[in-house]
Amino acid sequence: MFSDEEMALMRSLGLDCDFNSLSEDDDRWADIEEKVGDFLTLKCLDEHYNPDNNGIICESILNKIPV
Repeated sequence: MFSDEEMALMRSLGLDCDFNSLSEDDDRWADIEEKVGDFLTLKCLDEHYNPDNNGIICESILNKIPV
């Protein structure tokens, strides 16, 4: 589900679990959404609110979170 690059970014944000075996109702999704979302909005957008390379990875991670 998650690429090596996505998992490396999440680990750099202090998240650590078996990302590819999370069930849809796992509580860790909320942690992922919060940390990745904060990192995206606070560190990964330029002056025109366009994502940098890490921002694109963040968006990809956030798109995989079950609704």
